[in-house]
Amino acid sequence: MNIPQVVFLCGLALVLTAVAAFTTIIVRSASRGGVGVLGGRTDYARGGRAAFLAHRLTGFGIFAFLSLHILDVAAYSVSKRVYDDVQPIYGSPALRVFECALLFAILFHTGNGLRLLAVDLARLSPSATSFLLRLVVAVVGVAGTAGSVLILAPLFG
Repeated sequence: MNIPQVVFLCGLALVLTAVAAFTTIIVRSASRGGVGVLGGRTDYARGGRAAFLAHRLTGFGIFAFLSLHILDVAAYSVSKRVYDDVQPIYGSPALRVFECALLFAILFHTGNGLRLLAVDLARLSPSATSFLLRLVVAVVGVAGTAGSVLILAPLFG
């Protein structure tokens, strides 16, 4: 393992630590009855507590990975060799599993965000809101599984 790879893995460890810390904060907030870090309420009027927490966690996780990805791509401006040294890490089994989790996070965050827009703009009933949440989860499950099969296929072939 060379220096650029070690630096990248340290950055990845930092991102995962930040996501774990944020998850801890969100779960503690939920256990306090929905009072957020800044003291405000943290639940949606309609939509479900789990969906709210998952939306926050997936949003933060996507942001954290995007930050790492920007640094990864910025390595090209330092040196093409440094960039090329980091890229093989993405093909490792651990990073492929991480990419599967990222895919599920992106799909859920996008689907749930669109659901929330529909709830807010159409003033949907609680039953319609609940139906849309179940639909989002089903679509995420199917699309995420299909995408994960493609992401993981090189490990088995």
